[in-house]
Amino acid sequence: MNRRAFLGLGAAFIGAGALHQTGAFSSVSAGRGVAVSAATDPNALLGVDRSEYPPTVTNNTDSFSMTVSLESHNLAFDVTGDGSYEEPATFQFGPGDSRTVELEGDDDTVTITAELENGAGTIELERFFEVPQAAAIEQVVGSVREAFGSGRYEFSLTNTSGNDITLDGFGIAWTNNPDAMQVPRPNGNDSILTANGSQRIDQVLYVGGEITDVIDGQEVQLGGGEAMDFEIQRFSDGNPGGGIGVEDVDLAVRAADGSSSVVELRADG
Repeated sequence: MNRRAFLGLGAAFIGAGALHQTGAFSSVSAGRGVAVSAATDPNALLGVDRSEYPPTVTNNTDSFSMTVSLESHNLAFDVTGDGSYEEPATFQFGPGDSRTVELEGDDDTVTITAELENGAGTIELERFFEVPQAAAIEQVVGSVREAFGSGRYEFSLTNTSGNDITLDGFGIAWTNNPDAMQVPRPNGNDSILTANGSQRIDQVLYVGGEITDVIDGQEVQLGGGEAMDFEIQRFSDGNPGGGIGVEDVDLAVRAADGSSSVVELRADG
């Protein structure tokens, strides 16, 4: 679904204090001598691009700086890129500048207000923002609980975002032990990877291989701020018998919407 929407400065002149309304936005008011109109193209005055995550807001003017405010009942916004979320959120940018907006919370309609410098005009519009699981999966962090010489590996994953996430696939991207080739079925047991004591993966995990689907109905539900304990049964060099101890692992995780990330697990913290 193309969620691209723009609002803009065009050719139609509006006198001082006039109000022009269309389906493209809630309202526009302009100062004396400023031309304002609705537009739905990339040359619009205030571009709001929701076609990819994170959404981008662009000042497409040649000469106007503007102050933009974002308000919502169910969303908070990171407009600085430092991981700090707030509502309402306000930022300033100059002509030709763009700003990405990270979202935290539930899908919601956002009121966007732009004040042009020197009283040149005000734009107010409403747009619906969706929060993909990609926003949360990038904030899943891991910690090693214990790394055994036998190859067994215990760790935790924490969803540090405020959004719930469903994990439906796992993989081993890398380990610090080059002899560790796979996580096999131990003695015919299908319990390759467990979460909170429940079996989630029953297929061999190959180090450096593809992400493997979880067992049907055994997706991992990780709520915002929630942590969960996991166990990898045993790393192996591919030969029957004993396991291979590892300390550090890069764990690939996949969300139900297809987005994925790599979580670094380090025994030394």
